[in-house]
Parts: sequence; C-alpha cells; structure tokens
Amino acid sequence: MTLHAFVDESVRSRYILCAAVVPTASLGDVRRLARELCLPGQRRWHFKSESDRRRRLILDALVRRPDIRVTLYIGRGKRPRVRAECLVTLATDLIDHGVSQLVIESQDGQDRLDRQCLLETLHKAGANLGYRHARPYEEPGLWLPDAFAWAYGTAGEWRRRIAPSIDRIRDLGDLC
Repeated sequence: MTLHAFVDESVRSRYILCAAVVPTASLGDVRRLARELCLPGQRRWHFKSESDRRRRLILDALVRRPDIRVTLYIGRGKRPRVRAECLVTLATDLIDHGVSQLVIESQDGQDRLDRQCLLETLHKAGANLGYRHARPYEEPGLWLPDAFAWAYGTAGEWRRRIAPSIDRIRDLGDLC
C-alpha cells in the first residue's frame, strides 16, 4: 500500500510538526471530505479561524476515518533548528513506513530550508521520497495536519477528541 503524508506546523509554547498520513487509494475520498466540510464560499478551512462548533464537526469527521493516521513531532528551542530537527525525524520515519509522497505547507522563506534539509536526509538514507511544497488552498490534504496540530497544541477536550487518530508522538525535547 502506498502512502501520502501531509505536513503542517503549530507553534505554542512548543513547536509541533504534524504529519497526517493517508493511503494513496483514499486520497480522493479524503480530499472530497475536506472540501465538503467547507462552508459555502469558503476556499478552505483553517483551524485558528473556525468556531468551536465547526472545529468539533471537522475533527469528528476526520477521526471517523480510520485511514487518516497522525504522528506529531514536538520540540522546544529556536524555530529554525527545531523545525529542521523535527523535519529530519519526520522524513526518516516516513521512509521507514514506506510513504511515497510528502506534501508540506508552503511558507515564504522556509521552503528553501526545508528542501535543503530533506535533500540531506534523503541522501544520507539513500532513500527516494517524493516531496513538494503547496499552498493550503491548492491541496486539501494540508488542512488535516492543520486541524490535528491545532487540536493537540490546544490540549484538553481538543486533544482527547483527536486521540483515536494519533499513532505516535515524538517528543524531541529541548533543541537549543
């Protein structure tokens, strides 16, 4: 079974990089679900802008899908270093789990650093993992890690709500 991973971040007191992994065969259904959860006239949903009622509705719909699996990478320290360490660990895990495609939310100024980090990681591992950056309005799959990272970072009810979808939490500790 081939897999796709979608990656986004959330920054709170800790840095959270979230990977939502979906079997390639389920991509069409998952993207359709994401679009169906948009309000009329809404180009995409973004968790920091949604009401709590909508957040519950969206998270419940995502968690009901057993084909959406989540891994969270958590670190503390200066953002460029923490992101790089989380991304290296994430890429290594994805390679080990047979993920064939990685889509990362594009962020101005960050994409080049991500590519450099991924190239080095893939070269060291002697692995082939396709990856690209995309804007959230271009790829509904990126809405998934946005939702899961937000819910995990907010904790409480939100973290409990997504617990069934979380496969692993990788706490990388302090990365000063």
